Amino acid sequence: MVTGSALRLVGDILRINARTLPGQPALTHAGHTLTYAELNAHVNRVAHALVASGVQPSDRVAVLAKNSLAYFALYFATAKIGAMLVPLNYWNRAAQHAAVLTDVTPRLLFNDPEYAQIASEALALADETDPQLIELDPWGADPAEDDSPWQRFVGQTQDTTDPDVSIDPAEGHMILYTSGTTGQAKGAVLSHERTVSDAISMAAVLGVRQSDIYGNWFTPFHVGNWDHQKFFLVMGAHVVLYPQFDAAVALKAIERHRITALLTVPVMIQQMMDLPRFAETDLASLRLVYFGAYDPSGIMDRAAAALGAHENRIQMVHCYGLTEGGCIVAACPADRVLEKWGTIGRPIPGVEVRLVDDGRAVGIGEPGEILVRGPIMNGYWNRPEETRATLADGWLHTGDVAVADAEGFLRIVDRKKDMIRSGGQNVYSKEIEDCLANHPAIAEAAVIGLPDPVYEEAVTAVVVARDSDVDHDTLRTDVMTYVRERLAGYNTPRQVIIVDALPKNTLGKILKPELRATYGSMFDR
Repeated sequence: MVTGSALRLVGDILRINARTLPGQPALTHAGHTLTYAELNAHVNRVAHALVASGVQPSDRVAVLAKNSLAYFALYFATAKIGAMLVPLNYWNRAAQHAAVLTDVTPRLLFNDPEYAQIASEALALADETDPQLIELDPWGADPAEDDSPWQRFVGQTQDTTDPDVSIDPAEGHMILYTSGTTGQAKGAVLSHERTVSDAISMAAVLGVRQSDIYGNWFTPFHVGNWDHQKFFLVMGAHVVLYPQFDAAVALKAIERHRITALLTVPVMIQQMMDLPRFAETDLASLRLVYFGAYDPSGIMDRAAAALGAHENRIQMVHCYGLTEGGCIVAACPADRVLEKWGTIGRPIPGVEVRLVDDGRAVGIGEPGEILVRGPIMNGYWNRPEETRATLADGWLHTGDVAVADAEGFLRIVDRKKDMIRSGGQNVYSKEIEDCLANHPAIAEAAVIGLPDPVYEEAVTAVVVARDSDVDHDTLRTDVMTYVRERLAGYNTPRQVIIVDALPKNTLGKILKPELRATYGSMFDR
């Protein structure tokens, strides 16, 4: 017998709302709206189809696609049968997909039609895995069409009852891959209890209402998607889903659907504000804009002014989180965000934070790495050593450095990880450096992030050419093209600096702090 909360598993979010709020709008996609009862029934049918296809508890199900009803259903359906969803980054190349597929050995691989070729190429490169490949319906496809691969998959069963599967809340329901400082992608295993706990805490912090309408156009391989729409779903609110972000489409969506709440990062809101029709768009429905990311160029400050935050026409909340966390670790609430502008607030309910420097707890105003305890990942899939290092002594070591004021409000001041934040994406220098190591014209390369007025940081490659007489403009263009053809587009350097030599210590290690001191760091602003 279960005592305490009935909301313990990811699937419980829909199951409970289908019972208590059956007629409440739950999800709008491609012009169609499903109530919680209809959505839960559809998800259950997909769950039974997964079981009919041989998916068992702890099996992995990979998806290479943009947002859709099918993808949304797979997220909850895998969770309901104890399997794990593995979202694939559709900006990656076949070799990167192959590495992930080899790592997780999925039972099934679903893909959008536009990614059919790269999915096949990835499977050809992958080792020791041979999943069944199933094509999803394109966005806006007629749901009555019964001859598509996806509809044939779903058509294996008519059962819309909740699956009868015993699931431990501590078990994983999703493996979300993030590139690492070692250059090799790592899969963070996210548990049911981590996801549900964070959902409840953040719904309270944001003040989510059942009447809210939340716009979701974040990429499905990022926590900005699944881990943020859950704040609204757990409260029985309404999610409007789009396949991907487009500033013009998002602006129209706010007006058309009377969206009340949205998550943004500086580059997204800047693109919307840059549109000529921004000033004439009816944004009166918006009551909450919450955001993440460091903002050295003051984009969010301008957004606050444009949206009327200072006149109390809209509330804003500044959040800090990471994939390995809940995802949210800290938040500066609406009633303090203008007063404490630029801080990431204090730990959200259920989360503990320590600031530590070389194992020593630091004092007020003293910088220290953010360590987190609470709803966090179980660990990295098949990476025991990296898991032990990241979760040393039971604390998640974030690699971000902050200072706390007398009230405990945190401000990010530095980063220990060799990571760049560009356009809301985490970009890891090592992955790009490993790529450039194979470039025939490059002798050495170091990749850093330099301040950018829109993207937070611009990926910058500082390189030493093998031939000192090489044409610099040609080499810059070649470096950008070389990376773009081999890695996800956001890894492509926006700037290439050619130097005679890279600064190094006596052991030959490249001194990136000197490069940042020479060319600039966003934390200096």
